[in-house]
Amino acid sequence: MPNRPSSPASVIRRRRWVRTALLAACLPAAVMGTAAEGSTSGLLPVPRSVQEGAGPLMAVGPMRVIWSGYRNALLTRAVARFSGRVAGETGAAGHPSGAPIPLIIDCAFDDAAFLTLEQKEGYRLVVDASGIRLHAEGAEGILQGLATLEQDIVATPDGPRIAPISVDDAPRFHWRGVMIDVARHFMSLASLKRQIDAMAQVKLNVLHLHLSDNEGFRVESRLYPRLQTVGSHGQFYTQDEVRDLVRYARDRGVRIVPEFDVPGHTLAMLTAYPEYASGPLAGANYLSAMNSALNPADPATFAFLDRLFGEMADLFPDRYFHVGGDEVTGTHWSENPSIQAFAKQNGFTGKVELEGYFHRRLAELLRRRGRIVMGWEEIRVGLKDPATLVQTWRGSGSIAKATAAGQPVIVSAGYYLDLLEPAVAAYRVDPEDPAASGMSPEEASAARKNPIFGPRLVDEMIRNPALTLTQAQKGLIRGGEAALWSELVTDEMLDQRLWPRAAAVAERLWSPAEVVDPADLERRLEIRQTRLRRSGLLDEVHRRAMIARLAPGDEGTVETLLEAVAPVRNHAHNHLLRGLINFRPASPQTFDQLADIAAPDSFAGWRFERAVTALTGGDRTAAARIRTDLLRWRDNETAFRTAAQRNPALTDAVPVAVDIAELSRQGLEALDAIEQGRALTAEGSSRADALLQRQTVANRASATMIAGLTAPRQPPADVLITIAPAIQQLISAASKR
Repeated sequence: MPNRPSSPASVIRRRRWVRTALLAACLPAAVMGTAAEGSTSGLLPVPRSVQEGAGPLMAVGPMRVIWSGYRNALLTRAVARFSGRVAGETGAAGHPSGAPIPLIIDCAFDDAAFLTLEQKEGYRLVVDASGIRLHAEGAEGILQGLATLEQDIVATPDGPRIAPISVDDAPRFHWRGVMIDVARHFMSLASLKRQIDAMAQVKLNVLHLHLSDNEGFRVESRLYPRLQTVGSHGQFYTQDEVRDLVRYARDRGVRIVPEFDVPGHTLAMLTAYPEYASGPLAGANYLSAMNSALNPADPATFAFLDRLFGEMADLFPDRYFHVGGDEVTGTHWSENPSIQAFAKQNGFTGKVELEGYFHRRLAELLRRRGRIVMGWEEIRVGLKDPATLVQTWRGSGSIAKATAAGQPVIVSAGYYLDLLEPAVAAYRVDPEDPAASGMSPEEASAARKNPIFGPRLVDEMIRNPALTLTQAQKGLIRGGEAALWSELVTDEMLDQRLWPRAAAVAERLWSPAEVVDPADLERRLEIRQTRLRRSGLLDEVHRRAMIARLAPGDEGTVETLLEAVAPVRNHAHNHLLRGLINFRPASPQTFDQLADIAAPDSFAGWRFERAVTALTGGDRTAAARIRTDLLRWRDNETAFRTAAQRNPALTDAVPVAVDIAELSRQGLEALDAIEQGRALTAEGSSRADALLQRQTVANRASATMIAGLTAPRQPPADVLITIAPAIQQLISAASKR
């Protein structure tokens, strides 16, 4: 029988195996350390397949890089950054004397699809006594493998060690992004670079920048300079800065997708160039500004956008160009006689058809420039273009609607980090579940009665458990993005408001759907956040600076209170928006209060919850840790009262400190009962129930979007006491004895 010619793929595989095997045979043994707990339990995202190898952990020190296959300058720089971070982790005492650990990097070929949805991201990583071997088909896979390898290094009593492992990994979704709004609050170039560095370490690969809105236009235009001189308040990125940021991101395997929101959300643009407006500029407040929109009936509007977006496309080379398209009220369109005459002449019967016309014209302009249009979910109704990428945001039901129409989708519904929900809330939202995020029918009923929300309510916002996706529909889901709108996020707050919760979304988008343990996620997020801080993230540095300004001399007291609280959720801390919706005045926000400093997730709170779960599950050794926490929180009340006398900005939070102390007392009583093997007294249970009920009421006031914006009042200082559920668990366990 004659030999059949091998396929190109099989030849590559065979050559790759031979090359790797020959190199492995020549490797000197790596220096071994004492046995310790393996590090694979700290990997985030969890790889598709990972096996812990046999043998003890290996001491980490200098690595001898052996290149095999394709190599370019980008990969060389990536390895240099990796080596620098490893050196920072290990220090001078990291590796004993002996031969460096060999690190074989085998990139099969130059991936022409690099930084596109088609790029090769899979990799194989083996760490054993002979050294380290990393193989991938393309450069992006090498970058992802290096990120996993760096995570495999753990601290032990004997110094940094690396665990023997075998990883075969590839992402579940190819679009794994973060959207940062730099229009409402401008974010510095240095801050954006920090986010890119963090993204690369958890395998997020798209930075979507919301660059224009009613509040500002943030990129220098040389064709229309009033966009920055008038429309940006002096805060914008020069074209050279944009190019620098794009290069920086590319070096780390991160694409930058620009968004310039049209035809609504354009007050800044129209303030600079009012000749393209549909009506008088309406910027009296946040809600009235939403009425301003570009004029779709004027050909000059499209000439303006063609030149402007052409200039912007030259700065941002990614194939996708986000045009916004959301929340067009149509008020100025309906009030403009010339626009209404244009609509009648063309047979358009309403706002949606005018939007469709606008986006079809705009898509033509961008397609001629080689760009693929992307927009928020509203654009799908009028555009109906199977090439257009739709970003869902109003609810998971939009995933079913868009994919049923053959539209490719990016999922952001359920991943809005500005709502200040804890990490596990986003983690529980699967991109392929069309009922994962949205209002309950009861919430929708309340929303319909509200004059602001009622007219904006659509079916996609309501959770419908009956919705399912076919395999074809699932195939249209390209991935997802964590979204951080910045009405309540300043440059100083960016790191803390984004991380570690963005890492939870990263795992949901990379790891298999079966990886769903929220308690294990929280444990690994704390590990990952610590590493991100060591490599440059400034969330803790900025948090301490904010505390020092708020309460100079009382920083420790404030930090102790912050361990037990989180900010209210679902826009409840947005005083301006709450005032507008409830028709009452609101004082300006200064973004320097406890609710601005408090994190949606507290690592101390997570550790306390884990200890309580362990104790109530029978582990008596957890009692000492629980007692230490409860005593600290109980005793903080007196110190906080004193601090509030010196720093009046803390006064609103005194009732919070009082409740935390009382909850801690109740927890200590329950802990005593458990340790003594007796039941909590009826009197003790009754006091605890009343206190816990007050916390339940406080949580309900921002549990949903409607509640967050319309509840008559929010808890003191706009913070929630997050240790209450764990104390409830403790009390319940004591009451059942």
